Amino acid sequence: MSEVTIITFANQKGGVGKTTLCTLFANYLVNRGKRTIVIDCDGQQTIFEKRKADYKKYPDQKEKYKVQAFSIADPENVKNLMKNLRQLNGVVLIDAPGNLAQQGLIPLFVQTDYIVCPYQYETTSINSTVTFLGFILQLKKRVQSMVTKIFFIVNKHDKRYGTEREKKLWAETDEQWSKFGIVTPKIEQRVEMQRYNTMGLMDTQKSIVTPAFDCIYDNIFGENGHGKEDK
Repeated sequence: MSEVTIITFANQKGGVGKTTLCTLFANYLVNRGKRTIVIDCDGQQTIFEKRKADYKKYPDQKEKYKVQAFSIADPENVKNLMKNLRQLNGVVLIDAPGNLAQQGLIPLFVQTDYIVCPYQYETTSINSTVTFLGFILQLKKRVQSMVTKIFFIVNKHDKRYGTEREKKLWAETDEQWSKFGIVTPKIEQRVEMQRYNTMGLMDTQKSIVTPAFDCIYDNIFGENGHGKEDK
């Protein structure tokens, strides 16, 4: 019997680090012994192109997971994709496009188990996340069978900045998100995060993302899932 967990990285606003975190989480999962595949549905296909570049840059390294590109332009194709993914074992990570007008997003979100929603502590990003969350909540009302759970990640956080008023507003924002999902530990803005690849986690990257990724992992797989290898 197949047992797969589908996790989609999504938000409406670009530039919040959705694609970077999706790639780093794939690297993290294989380090935890999880069989993983990445489906790159973003129009820019950044992960797919980076994997091709990594083949050339790291010719002696063996890939630890597959990366496939997929267009969500046709909702029927997306329905078939999600149906086929349910026949797999392990974890499927999906990098979703940010344009909510794409009809293919509906079957994608309906059939995904978890959504990881990165955002930043700035007005445009927060407002965009409100719009995205509203879209998901409306979708849940329309599709009673949808049981997708949400993780919110503050990404590119620079703790050196922010007035007392802003910090209070950010804390209130996180409190609001916690009513609709799980707010993970923050991920700091560090230059090492820009040097990611599809072949593995750097030690410096690991120290930055582990608190947030451990939170996601433990909530999905349980603390007893540490290091278990999917058969």
